[in-house]
Amino acid sequence: MRDVLDLCVELDTMAAEAYRALSSACEDPDLARLFGQMAREEEAHVGWWSELLRSWEHGLIPDIVTDPEAILGDLHQIRADVADALAGDVAALSPAGMLELAARLEYFMLDPLFAELIDLTEPARTGHHRDAYQRHIERLVGAIEGYAGADGLSRFLARVLRRALRDNVALATYATRDPLTGLYNRRGMLGHLTQWISWAYRYERPVMVLLIDLDEFKAVNDTHGHAIGDLALKAVASVLEGATRESDLVARYGGDEFAVVAPETHAEEYPALVERILVAVGDAFCPDDDGGCVKLSVSVGGAALAPGIEVTHKVVDLVLAAADASMYEAKAAGRNRAGTPVLVDSALVERT
Repeated sequence: MRDVLDLCVELDTMAAEAYRALSSACEDPDLARLFGQMAREEEAHVGWWSELLRSWEHGLIPDIVTDPEAILGDLHQIRADVADALAGDVAALSPAGMLELAARLEYFMLDPLFAELIDLTEPARTGHHRDAYQRHIERLVGAIEGYAGADGLSRFLARVLRRALRDNVALATYATRDPLTGLYNRRGMLGHLTQWISWAYRYERPVMVLLIDLDEFKAVNDTHGHAIGDLALKAVASVLEGATRESDLVARYGGDEFAVVAPETHAEEYPALVERILVAVGDAFCPDDDGGCVKLSVSVGGAALAPGIEVTHKVVDLVLAAADASMYEAKAAGRNRAGTPVLVDSALVERT
């Protein structure tokens, strides 16, 4: 993981230096300003990767790389392609040639891994950095499309770049998002949960995990069909996002089960949080196939991680198992309710 992040820093450093050179050499004042802005944005990207590297060194993010040799091979090839593209004298290029070089540079650096890593730079809030990167690419594409001297190849590269960006964002999204509800899937949630537990340990702050099971979901499918069952899942996903804070992470944990990772949430806040969820789900509108409404309810379980617990695979598994046990307590007590939250402290970790 460190080698991957080191290469991310190196690649965007190369890009920032290239844009600085283009800005200095370009005789077109509008394009020179564009290249200067692109350079500043690449320097910001270097800051993202550097901060992510520091976080990884402190154990604050998970290793998401499952095949490091393949990933590193791809990144080394990207570095070689970028170096080759930048090998010439940029001052000798026409403004249109500079735009073409910039398009090639950005195309080489598009990879789904980068989008997934960007998600980790701001736990539970993925939009800011990703949107900034998309604006970075669209700014260049717009400049190429609007520049009168851009030739057919440059314009073609601009279209390729826009399509590649869209496809790479989609690939990264498929890796961590549930296609039905749009929520994080289990893989995406576990990555952020590991990160949040690491932050909780470093800063001695609490974190709460909820597991939420849709009651009698099989009966919904059997009675109304799977299409209505899908609507029920989407309705629950929507109300969970509405009943939680922006900083909380809501995920489809699997099947008819959801999860909420709630940082900065103490055990004392659990009753109010689950009450909001139970009421919101009970009020959710899920139409049936006869013009009526399917009544929905959920059973909720929770685990509160005490501050100062160091992240390990054992701790992550223990938090999820504790929340699961709490949820099944709610199921056994009659559903449509919350189980007793479990405090995962150092004593519990040592006992298990």
